Amino acid sequence: MKILLIGSGGWGFNHLRALAANNEVEKIFVADISDDMLMRARNTVPSAITTRDYRDYVDEVDGVIIATPAETHVEIALDVLEHKKPLLVEKPLALKTQQALEVYERAKATGVPLLVGHLLLYHPGVIKVKELLDAGEIGKPYYAYFQRLNLGKIRRFENVMWSLAPHDVSIALYLLGRKVKAVRGYGRSFVQKDREIEDVAFLDIEFEDDVMAHIHVSWLDPHKVRLMKLVGSDKMIVFDDMAQEEKIKLYNKGVNWDIYGSDFPYSPSVAVRYGDIFSPRVRNAEPLKEEHRDFVECIKTGKKPVASGELAVEITKILENAERSMKNGGERIELQ
Repeated sequence: MKILLIGSGGWGFNHLRALAANNEVEKIFVADISDDMLMRARNTVPSAITTRDYRDYVDEVDGVIIATPAETHVEIALDVLEHKKPLLVEKPLALKTQQALEVYERAKATGVPLLVGHLLLYHPGVIKVKELLDAGEIGKPYYAYFQRLNLGKIRRFENVMWSLAPHDVSIALYLLGRKVKAVRGYGRSFVQKDREIEDVAFLDIEFEDDVMAHIHVSWLDPHKVRLMKLVGSDKMIVFDDMAQEEKIKLYNKGVNWDIYGSDFPYSPSVAVRYGDIFSPRVRNAEPLKEEHRDFVECIKTGKKPVASGELAVEITKILENAERSMKNGGERIELQ
Protein backbone atom coordinates (compact mmCIF):
# COMPACT_ATOMS: atom_id res chain seq x y z
CA MET A 1 0.00 0.00 0.00
CA LYS A 2 1.24 3.49 -0.88
CA ILE A 3 0.50 6.36 1.50
CA LEU A 4 1.07 10.09 0.99
CA LEU A 5 1.77 12.13 4.14
CA ILE A 6 1.13 15.86 3.74
CA GLY A 7 2.95 17.74 6.50
CA SER A 8 5.86 16.08 8.32
CA GLY A 9 6.50 18.61 11.10
CA GLY A 10 5.11 18.31 14.62
CA TRP A 11 2.56 15.51 14.79
CA GLY A 12 3.18 14.69 11.13
CA PHE A 13 6.59 13.32 12.10
CA ASN A 14 4.87 10.84 14.42
CA HIS A 15 2.70 9.73 11.50
CA LEU A 16 5.88 9.16 9.48
CA ARG A 17 7.42 7.04 12.22
CA ALA A 18 4.25 4.94 12.60
CA LEU A 19 3.87 4.49 8.84
CA ALA A 20 7.45 3.25 8.60
CA ALA A 21 6.63 0.55 11.18
CA ASN A 22 3.44 -0.57 9.39
CA ASN A 23 3.94 -3.79 7.45
CA GLU A 24 0.96 -2.98 5.23
CA VAL A 25 2.62 0.18 3.91
CA GLU A 26 4.95 -0.52 1.00
CA LYS A 27 5.93 3.02 0.05
CA ILE A 28 5.71 6.39 1.79
CA PHE A 29 5.49 9.73 0.03
CA VAL A 30 6.08 12.89 2.09
CA ALA A 31 5.04 16.40 1.06
CA ASP A 32 6.14 19.47 3.00
CA ILE A 33 6.87 23.10 2.12
CA SER A 34 9.92 23.02 4.42
CA ASP A 35 13.16 21.65 2.97
CA ASP A 36 14.41 21.02 6.50
CA MET A 37 11.38 18.86 7.27
CA LEU A 38 11.85 16.93 4.04
CA MET A 39 15.50 16.31 4.90
CA ARG A 40 14.51 15.08 8.34
CA ALA A 41 11.94 12.77 6.73
CA ARG A 42 14.56 11.30 4.40
CA ASN A 43 17.00 10.84 7.26
CA THR A 44 14.31 9.05 9.27
CA VAL A 45 12.94 6.93 6.42
CA PRO A 46 15.57 6.77 3.65
CA SER A 47 13.15 5.03 1.29
CA ALA A 48 10.58 7.83 1.52
CA ILE A 49 9.94 9.88 -1.63
CA THR A 50 9.72 13.58 -0.82
CA THR A 51 8.30 16.63 -2.56
CA ARG A 52 7.32 20.22 -1.80
CA ASP A 53 3.99 19.78 -3.65
CA TYR A 54 1.66 16.93 -2.69
CA ARG A 55 -0.02 17.10 -6.10
CA ASP A 56 3.10 15.50 -7.60
CA TYR A 57 2.14 12.10 -6.17
CA VAL A 58 -1.49 12.27 -5.05
CA ASP A 59 -2.68 10.19 -8.01
CA GLU A 60 -0.11 7.45 -7.35
CA VAL A 61 -1.12 6.53 -3.80
CA ASP A 62 -3.83 4.47 -2.10
CA GLY A 63 -4.48 6.88 0.75
CA VAL A 64 -3.56 10.34 2.05
CA ILE A 65 -2.83 11.63 5.55
CA ILE A 66 -3.10 15.39 6.18
CA ALA A 67 -1.05 16.58 9.17
CA THR A 68 -0.70 20.26 8.31
CA PRO A 69 -1.82 23.19 10.55
CA ALA A 70 -5.54 23.11 11.35
CA GLU A 71 -6.39 26.20 9.31
CA THR A 72 -5.20 24.45 6.11
CA HIS A 73 -7.10 21.17 6.55
CA VAL A 74 -10.25 22.02 4.61
CA GLU A 75 -8.62 23.35 1.43
CA ILE A 76 -6.22 20.42 1.15
CA ALA A 77 -8.85 17.82 2.06
CA LEU A 78 -11.31 19.03 -0.57
CA ASP A 79 -8.56 18.96 -3.20
CA VAL A 80 -7.48 15.44 -2.24
CA LEU A 81 -11.08 14.25 -2.40
CA GLU A 82 -11.26 15.54 -5.98
CA HIS A 83 -8.71 12.80 -6.67
CA LYS A 84 -11.02 10.28 -4.91
CA LYS A 85 -8.41 9.22 -2.37
CA PRO A 86 -9.23 7.75 1.07
CA LEU A 87 -8.33 10.38 3.61
CA LEU A 88 -7.09 10.68 7.18
CA VAL A 89 -7.18 14.29 8.40
CA GLU A 90 -5.65 15.30 11.69
CA LYS A 91 -7.99 16.84 14.24
CA PRO A 92 -9.72 19.19 14.13
CA LEU A 93 -11.17 18.47 10.71
CA ALA A 94 -12.11 22.15 10.40
CA LEU A 95 -12.54 25.25 12.54
CA LYS A 96 -16.10 25.84 11.27
CA THR A 97 -19.00 23.38 11.29
CA GLN A 98 -20.06 24.26 7.75
CA GLN A 99 -16.54 23.56 6.47
CA ALA A 100 -16.36 20.23 8.30
CA LEU A 101 -19.75 19.31 6.86
CA GLU A 102 -18.54 20.21 3.36
CA VAL A 103 -15.56 17.86 3.67
CA TYR A 104 -17.72 15.10 5.11
CA GLU A 105 -20.36 15.41 2.38
CA ARG A 106 -17.71 15.54 -0.35
CA ALA A 107 -16.15 12.32 0.95
CA LYS A 108 -19.59 10.70 1.18
CA ALA A 109 -20.46 11.73 -2.38
CA THR A 110 -17.08 10.53 -3.64
CA GLY A 111 -17.51 7.22 -1.87
CA VAL A 112 -14.14 7.14 -0.11
CA PRO A 113 -13.47 6.67 3.62
CA LEU A 114 -12.84 9.77 5.73
CA LEU A 115 -11.07 9.22 9.04
CA VAL A 116 -10.31 12.13 11.37
CA GLY A 117 -7.41 11.98 13.82
CA HIS A 118 -9.33 11.74 17.07
CA LEU A 119 -6.53 9.56 18.30
CA LEU A 120 -7.78 8.69 21.76
CA LEU A 121 -10.70 6.69 20.38
CA TYR A 122 -7.97 4.14 19.61
CA HIS A 123 -6.41 4.31 23.07
CA PRO A 124 -6.62 0.89 24.81
CA GLY A 125 -7.46 2.66 28.08
CA VAL A 126 -10.43 4.50 26.57
CA ILE A 127 -11.60 1.29 24.92
CA LYS A 128 -11.40 -0.53 28.27
CA VAL A 129 -13.43 2.21 29.98
CA LYS A 130 -16.03 1.84 27.22
CA GLU A 131 -16.19 -1.89 27.91
CA LEU A 132 -16.79 -1.21 31.60
CA LEU A 133 -19.56 1.26 30.81
CA ASP A 134 -21.25 -1.06 28.31
CA ALA A 135 -21.13 -3.85 30.89
CA GLY A 136 -23.08 -1.62 33.30
CA GLU A 137 -20.29 -1.48 35.86
CA ILE A 138 -21.03 2.07 37.02
CA GLY A 139 -24.79 1.91 36.59
CA LYS A 140 -26.37 5.00 35.06
CA PRO A 141 -23.72 7.60 34.13
CA TYR A 142 -24.17 10.87 36.00
CA TYR A 143 -21.30 13.02 34.79
CA ALA A 144 -17.79 12.97 33.33
CA TYR A 145 -14.90 15.26 34.20
CA PHE A 146 -11.79 15.75 32.03
CA GLN A 147 -8.48 17.57 32.56
CA ARG A 148 -5.87 18.00 29.80
CA LEU A 149 -3.19 20.36 31.07
CA ASN A 150 0.47 21.13 30.35
CA LEU A 151 2.99 23.96 29.98
CA GLY A 152 2.89 24.45 26.15
CA LYS A 153 2.74 23.75 23.25
CA ILE A 154 1.25 27.19 22.56
CA ARG A 155 -0.46 27.63 19.19
CA ARG A 156 -0.50 30.80 17.14
CA PHE A 157 -3.71 30.40 15.13
CA GLU A 158 -6.00 28.19 17.24
CA ASN A 159 -6.84 28.59 20.92
CA VAL A 160 -6.33 25.93 23.56
CA MET A 161 -9.89 24.67 23.20
CA TRP A 162 -9.45 23.87 19.51
CA SER A 163 -6.00 22.41 20.19
CA LEU A 164 -6.71 20.14 23.17
CA ALA A 165 -10.46 19.81 23.79
CA PRO A 166 -11.21 17.76 20.63
CA HIS A 167 -9.60 14.80 22.40
CA ASP A 168 -11.93 14.96 25.38
CA VAL A 169 -15.04 15.90 23.41
CA SER A 170 -14.48 12.84 21.21
CA ILE A 171 -14.05 10.61 24.28
CA ALA A 172 -17.18 12.03 25.93
CA LEU A 173 -19.28 11.37 22.81
CA TYR A 174 -17.79 7.88 22.41
CA LEU A 175 -18.25 6.83 26.03
CA LEU A 176 -21.59 8.43 26.89
CA GLY A 177 -23.29 7.71 23.56
CA ARG A 178 -25.92 10.39 23.98
CA LYS A 179 -27.11 13.34 21.94
CA VAL A 180 -25.75 16.73 22.98
CA LYS A 181 -28.40 19.25 24.07
CA ALA A 182 -26.35 22.35 24.93
CA VAL A 183 -22.83 23.64 25.50
CA ARG A 184 -21.19 26.41 27.47
CA GLY A 185 -17.59 27.62 27.17
CA TYR A 186 -15.45 30.10 29.05
CA GLY A 187 -11.75 30.93 29.06
CA ARG A 188 -9.06 33.62 29.07
CA SER A 189 -6.13 34.87 27.00
CA PHE A 190 -2.95 35.59 28.96
CA VAL A 191 0.12 34.87 26.83
CA GLN A 192 -1.40 36.13 23.55
CA LYS A 193 -3.87 38.65 24.89
CA ASP A 194 -3.43 40.93 21.85
CA ARG A 195 -4.40 38.06 19.54
CA GLU A 196 -7.28 36.92 21.79
CA ILE A 197 -6.09 33.31 21.71
CA GLU A 198 -7.23 31.66 24.94
CA ASP A 199 -4.60 29.74 26.95
CA VAL A 200 -7.05 28.16 29.38
CA ALA A 201 -10.63 27.10 28.72
CA PHE A 202 -13.52 25.29 30.40
CA LEU A 203 -16.23 23.53 28.43
CA ASP A 204 -19.54 22.19 29.75
CA ILE A 205 -21.61 19.76 27.69
CA GLU A 206 -25.21 18.83 28.51
CA PHE A 207 -26.37 15.48 27.14
CA GLU A 208 -29.79 13.92 26.94
CA ASP A 209 -30.88 11.71 29.85
CA ASP A 210 -29.64 14.30 32.38
CA VAL A 211 -25.93 13.50 31.83
CA MET A 212 -23.22 16.17 31.80
CA ALA A 213 -19.50 16.54 31.07
CA HIS A 214 -17.00 19.17 32.15
CA ILE A 215 -13.69 19.67 30.28
CA HIS A 216 -10.73 21.74 31.53
CA VAL A 217 -7.87 22.39 29.08
CA SER A 218 -4.78 24.56 29.44
CA TRP A 219 -1.29 24.98 28.00
CA LEU A 220 -0.42 27.32 30.89
CA ASP A 221 -0.21 24.87 33.81
CA PRO A 222 2.73 23.62 35.92
CA HIS A 223 1.81 19.94 35.59
CA LYS A 224 1.11 17.62 32.69
CA VAL A 225 -2.30 16.12 33.44
CA ARG A 226 -4.34 13.65 31.39
CA LEU A 227 -7.22 12.73 33.67
CA MET A 228 -10.78 11.51 33.26
CA LYS A 229 -13.39 10.71 35.90
CA LEU A 230 -16.76 9.07 35.33
CA VAL A 231 -19.33 9.03 38.12
CA GLY A 232 -22.32 6.72 37.96
CA SER A 233 -25.20 5.60 40.12
CA ASP A 234 -23.33 2.46 41.28
CA LYS A 235 -19.58 3.00 40.86
CA MET A 236 -16.95 5.48 39.64
CA ILE A 237 -14.06 5.24 37.16
CA VAL A 238 -10.80 7.19 37.15
CA PHE A 239 -8.54 7.01 34.08
CA ASP A 240 -5.14 8.64 34.63
CA ASP A 241 -3.16 8.36 31.41
CA MET A 242 -0.04 9.75 33.10
CA ALA A 243 0.08 6.86 35.57
CA GLN A 244 2.80 4.31 34.90
CA GLU A 245 0.68 1.49 36.31
CA GLU A 246 -3.00 1.01 37.08
CA LYS A 247 -4.12 3.69 34.66
CA ILE A 248 -7.77 2.73 35.24
CA LYS A 249 -9.35 2.30 38.66
CA LEU A 250 -12.94 1.25 39.26
CA TYR A 251 -14.15 2.50 42.63
CA ASN A 252 -17.05 0.76 44.34
CA LYS A 253 -18.12 4.04 45.88
CA GLY A 254 -21.43 5.84 45.80
CA VAL A 255 -24.42 7.10 47.69
CA ASN A 256 -27.36 4.83 48.57
CA TRP A 257 -30.80 5.65 49.89
CA ASP A 258 -31.50 3.88 53.16
CA ILE A 259 -35.25 3.45 53.64
CA TYR A 260 -36.12 2.91 57.27
CA GLY A 261 -39.42 1.97 58.82
CA SER A 262 -42.19 4.49 59.12
CA ASP A 263 -41.43 4.93 62.79
CA PHE A 264 -37.94 6.30 62.03
CA PRO A 265 -38.16 10.11 62.45
CA TYR A 266 -35.74 11.01 59.64
CA SER A 267 -36.82 8.58 56.94
CA PRO A 268 -35.54 8.35 54.29
CA SER A 269 -31.80 9.14 54.54
CA VAL A 270 -28.67 8.59 52.50
CA ALA A 271 -25.64 6.43 53.19
CA VAL A 272 -22.22 6.91 51.60
CA ARG A 273 -20.73 3.61 50.41
CA TYR A 274 -16.99 2.82 50.40
CA GLY A 275 -16.10 -0.47 48.74
CA ASP A 276 -13.24 -2.14 46.90
CA ILE A 277 -11.04 -0.60 44.22
CA PHE A 278 -10.40 -2.67 41.09
CA SER A 279 -7.79 -1.95 38.43
CA PRO A 280 -8.39 -3.87 35.16
CA ARG A 281 -5.57 -4.84 32.86
CA VAL A 282 -5.12 -2.54 29.87
CA ARG A 283 -3.47 -4.00 26.80
CA ASN A 284 -0.31 -2.34 25.53
CA ALA A 285 -0.80 -0.77 22.09
CA GLU A 286 0.18 2.56 20.55
CA PRO A 287 -2.99 4.51 19.63
CA LEU A 288 -1.42 6.03 16.49
CA LYS A 289 -0.56 2.62 15.12
CA GLU A 290 -4.08 1.44 15.93
CA GLU A 291 -5.44 4.47 14.07
CA HIS A 292 -3.30 3.62 11.04
CA ARG A 293 -4.48 0.02 11.20
CA ASP A 294 -8.08 1.25 11.04
CA PHE A 295 -7.22 3.57 8.14
CA VAL A 296 -5.59 0.76 6.16
CA GLU A 297 -8.60 -1.47 6.80
CA CYS A 298 -10.91 1.31 5.59
CA ILE A 299 -8.87 1.64 2.38
CA LYS A 300 -8.99 -2.12 1.80
CA THR A 301 -12.64 -2.75 2.65
CA GLY A 302 -14.39 0.64 2.54
CA LYS A 303 -15.66 0.18 6.11
CA LYS A 304 -16.66 3.12 8.29
CA PRO A 305 -13.78 4.20 10.54
CA VAL A 306 -14.04 4.42 14.30
CA ALA A 307 -13.10 8.12 14.18
CA SER A 308 -15.50 8.92 11.36
CA GLY A 309 -16.11 12.15 9.49
CA GLU A 310 -19.64 12.18 10.86
CA LEU A 311 -18.28 12.21 14.41
CA ALA A 312 -15.81 14.95 13.46
CA VAL A 313 -18.64 17.18 12.24
CA GLU A 314 -20.43 16.77 15.59
CA ILE A 315 -17.22 17.59 17.48
CA THR A 316 -16.64 20.68 15.33
CA LYS A 317 -20.21 21.84 16.00
CA ILE A 318 -19.72 21.47 19.75
CA LEU A 319 -16.40 23.33 19.73
CA GLU A 320 -17.60 26.13 17.45
CA ASN A 321 -20.61 26.80 19.66
CA ALA A 322 -18.51 26.52 22.82
CA GLU A 323 -16.14 29.13 21.40
CA ARG A 324 -19.10 31.37 20.57
CA SER A 325 -20.29 30.93 24.16
CA MET A 326 -16.81 31.77 25.43
CA LYS A 327 -16.69 34.99 23.41
CA ASN A 328 -20.13 35.91 24.83
CA GLY A 329 -19.23 35.50 28.48
CA GLY A 330 -20.15 31.83 28.88
CA GLU A 331 -23.77 31.85 27.71
CA ARG A 332 -25.59 28.52 27.39
CA ILE A 333 -26.11 27.58 23.73
CA GLU A 334 -28.61 24.92 22.70
CA LEU A 335 -27.59 22.74 19.76
CA GLN A 336 -29.99 21.93 16.95
